[in-house]
Amino acid sequence: MANLYQYIDSTGLIVPDTATILAGVYAEYQAAFGSDIVLTPDTPQGVLATAEALARTQVVQNNAAITNMINPDVAAGVFLDALLALTGMQRTPATQTLVTGVTLSGVAGTVIPAGTLAATAAGDQFASLSTVTIGGGGTITVNFASVAYGPIPCDINALNVVVTNVLGWETVNNTVAGIVGASTQSDIGARSLRNNTLAFNGVSLAESITSALYNVPGVTSLFFQENVAATTQTINGISMVAHSVYACVNGGSDLNVAAALLENKSSGAGWNGGTSVSVIEPASGQTYTVKFDRPTPVEITVQITSPNAALADLQTAVLSYAAGQVAGYVGWTVGAPVNPFEIAGAILLQFPYMTINSVFVALAPTVPTSSAIIAMNVNQIAFSVASDITLVT
Repeated sequence: MANLYQYIDSTGLIVPDTATILAGVYAEYQAAFGSDIVLTPDTPQGVLATAEALARTQVVQNNAAITNMINPDVAAGVFLDALLALTGMQRTPATQTLVTGVTLSGVAGTVIPAGTLAATAAGDQFASLSTVTIGGGGTITVNFASVAYGPIPCDINALNVVVTNVLGWETVNNTVAGIVGASTQSDIGARSLRNNTLAFNGVSLAESITSALYNVPGVTSLFFQENVAATTQTINGISMVAHSVYACVNGGSDLNVAAALLENKSSGAGWNGGTSVSVIEPASGQTYTVKFDRPTPVEITVQITSPNAALADLQTAVLSYAAGQVAGYVGWTVGAPVNPFEIAGAILLQFPYMTINSVFVALAPTVPTSSAIIAMNVNQIAFSVASDITLVT
């Protein structure tokens, strides 16, 4: 009897079936009150036994969840943050929406201090980033950032409500749409980041170089290879000069990607690619021309046949999968093929109640008629927009 509560042993955490826990509770009741006690669900003692079994089940499930937080592939929240910190990493923090060149008008000579607030009609507030003085023409421009972090929208002419009362300041308006901020990286994204940057503290090795590239802000996927031969070689369809590296990187600024490549590749190795960036090596002051590639976007149309799905849900599901936001799927990354069977699986993982009869894919603008996998070159990346995804009922 004493061992009924021991769900941790030398093999790890045991998660017994609810029926097993209920049988153990029944045995305890029978030991305490006699073997002839009636424990059917319609009796008071049967209800009490069931309630006790459910309570123990919840404890076991809670213990299982906490125990699994040591596994980086399933950890979440602060537990995942701690595992990231072990290798010097952290999840990408949320950013503010930036609105540049916002026009302020009013009385000439009016000083508008940094932090002055304006807002959109939707109520989203933005703060000025520097102190400015309205000029003789009655206007001045200044940059604003959203007070809240995350994807705060700000379309052209949307920032037009004066919030802070500054004497002499009359109107505000933005003629350029805001650069929308991002939310804090999700657990799914953070797990992917960790897996892709395990060799971040190394150099020269291929895994170290890719880890450094994935650590560049904004980089979402990449392809990397090297030519170790003393002659020009064509590898995976890419012509590479002797003793060189090749990287096709999606996302991140050109300068940051080039700097990561220069810092981590082997000394003396050459470059390949259609993007050239001049980077100064801090240690020597020497300027290098770093080359790499950007992937060519390939638009994909998707046609899904389902008797009980809503088009909006399907579009959300497919785009989330493509962006790598569905657990267990990397999505459409650089060089990754378009697999309709993966698309179907990702849809069902997000909407288990749906019935998916078929998923067809094709190169846009062709209407899909086949479930054949579409291959991508190592310097291509598949993408779709919502209008590319259609539903047949």
